[in-house]
Amino acid sequence: MAFTQQDMQKQFEEFAALKEEFSRLEAQEKQMRKQLDMPEQGGKELDMASLPPELRKQVEQAQAEARRAGEVRAAQSAPARAASSPMPGAGRRGVVRL
Repeated sequence: MAFTQQDMQKQFEEFAALKEEFSRLEAQEKQMRKQLDMPEQGGKELDMASLPPELRKQVEQAQAEARRAGEVRAAQSAPARAASSPMPGAGRRGVVRL
């Protein structure tokens, strides 16, 4: 299948849509950082002791949820274990496995 001008145009349109979505999310992040009185860019590491108890609990829950999601993704991307026994038909000559 050849790459055509239409394919290129479609990719440019998708890229433009992604740029718009990214800028919208950046604006939303800036607004949230301003509400939480956080610096615009990362800044220093968050001091958990200085947070109010309810906010600390929310941060800990978010960290635990992110950790679980990361573990799930890591488990999904891990290669399947190879069987300890040889594959059926591995010793047969002239057989092509699909």
